[in-house]
Amino acid sequence: MISIIVPVYNVETYLPTCIESILDQTYKDFEILLIDDGSTDNSGNICDEYAKRDNRCIAIHQQNKGVYNARNTGLSHATGEYISFVDSDDYIHPQMLEILYEALQKGDYDFSMVTLKQVEQYKKEDFIPSINNNNTFIVNGLNLMRRLYNINDPILKWPEINFQVVCNKLYKKNLISNSKFKQTGTEDTEFNNKIYLKTNSAILVNLPLYYWVQRPSSITHQPVNQNFIDRAYSYLVCLHEIPVENSLYRAYCLQKLYKTMINVRYHAEKTKWNNYAVSQSLTLKKQTIKEFIQNQHISLSKKIGLLLFLYIPITYNCFMLINELIHKLKK
Repeated sequence: MISIIVPVYNVETYLPTCIESILDQTYKDFEILLIDDGSTDNSGNICDEYAKRDNRCIAIHQQNKGVYNARNTGLSHATGEYISFVDSDDYIHPQMLEILYEALQKGDYDFSMVTLKQVEQYKKEDFIPSINNNNTFIVNGLNLMRRLYNINDPILKWPEINFQVVCNKLYKKNLISNSKFKQTGTEDTEFNNKIYLKTNSAILVNLPLYYWVQRPSSITHQPVNQNFIDRAYSYLVCLHEIPVENSLYRAYCLQKLYKTMINVRYHAEKTKWNNYAVSQSLTLKKQTIKEFIQNQHISLSKKIGLLLFLYIPITYNCFMLINELIHKLKK
């Protein structure tokens, strides 16, 4: 059985579509754990209504503690052999669970994964997906860690977001049962960092079966705020979880941490968050600069470039302006 964990908070407009897309799955052996995280709209009642209507739906109510805690609550109540996550404002293709489960049965893999498709609103998909040799890839922990931190990989060309999020995957429960989500700037990345370190092999299916709804109130559409700035800190959390002797994986994480610090500084400039962003980057730099410089897996040119951008922000501003100009000229 598959346990599908759906954290719910004030999404009454989107929630029915999300739940219906799960109930419409061609793979039927599942339970839906609807974790109402202290919603103040009608979301909690919607969870209860579906729980009365279908015994595969289980409504659990708790005080508002955040999506990370709601997912942990779901993990503690899950009874299935496999775990999947769906965000309550998204929806999935009718065959997503079937494809994920079928892929896992092809070998001794730790998890399976499909690709994300960004959409503005619900749209019924008529295409019938199927697994074949041209759309499946077998990968190891090295491949996964490279893409998690946006390092170019000869096998995997998919955008890094597919590897950072948890919602497009089917995990074996015994792989993640002892792992918990933490309240960081990027909970999904931190969680998958722990999982990928334990992964022997995974199977990836290049089919867009998870629909990521882009709504104005989502974090990705909000201006600079504390959560945005704290994303850099989340990579420090990831770094602490990677064994010291694994300097290659730590190099991947360090590069992402420094790129994120630079990006945060750039976007926070001329906003009320600028001083906070500068303070955070100085704190992070103090804790990591020695290892960053000494790590043999980071090229000298990257070290110089990233440190130049960090210490002299105007150089990064010029770099971004040139990139924007090139992008406009290509259009």
